[in-house]
Amino acid sequence: MASFAQHINTAVVVSGISIAPLYSASFIDLNQALVLLFFGMIGGVLPDIDLENSKPIQIASGILSIFIPLLAILTLLQSLSISKMLFIWFLSSLVLHFIIFKILLTNTIHRGVIHSIPMGIVFAQALIIFFHTFLEYEELFSLLCGLFLFGGFIIHLLLDELISLNAFGMSFKKSLGSAFKFYDSNNAIGSILLYILIGVLFTLFPLKIEHLLEIYHSFEHIKF
Repeated sequence: MASFAQHINTAVVVSGISIAPLYSASFIDLNQALVLLFFGMIGGVLPDIDLENSKPIQIASGILSIFIPLLAILTLLQSLSISKMLFIWFLSSLVLHFIIFKILLTNTIHRGVIHSIPMGIVFAQALIIFFHTFLEYEELFSLLCGLFLFGGFIIHLLLDELISLNAFGMSFKKSLGSAFKFYDSNNAIGSILLYILIGVLFTLFPLKIEHLLEIYHSFEHIKF
């Protein structure tokens, strides 16, 4: 298993490399680039959110508990007074950190269904729907947020899997095959439910080919 610093550093580097052509092609502005970098970084630690005793994960969940409610109230509740906005932000942050994340941590095992590719897809879909439907961001930018979160998530799984390989190919760790997986063999029901949820979420926000083509074309001017 890679360390927290390794996951963060790798996710930031890969996300930064991916952001550079998008920004240079004026596909995104500086503020959007920073948001995408943030979600790439969060995706890089998200699979380990089930590590209850991990200090870095506790810090990451704390940041999410503050950032997500703040982003929501600044976008949706601008008509409210500052005192009411602060109260809603404080209350929702407490609920997210001490109830939702606590339930998640105490009812999951490490490298279970959360540490799988379909879980990454669900996280990405949920973020896309949250940004587009609730925060009313454009479809394309919402999609980019989800893709960068998913990209960081996949980087995490791949890094853990590579760590399971001996550098000289002489031996394998027992954890080999437990990181980068399409289903959790120890939780078949949970894996099936994840795929059902993916189907449901795709009906709420279908993946449009034209958006993917727009993103792809933004990379065409790069010269290696």
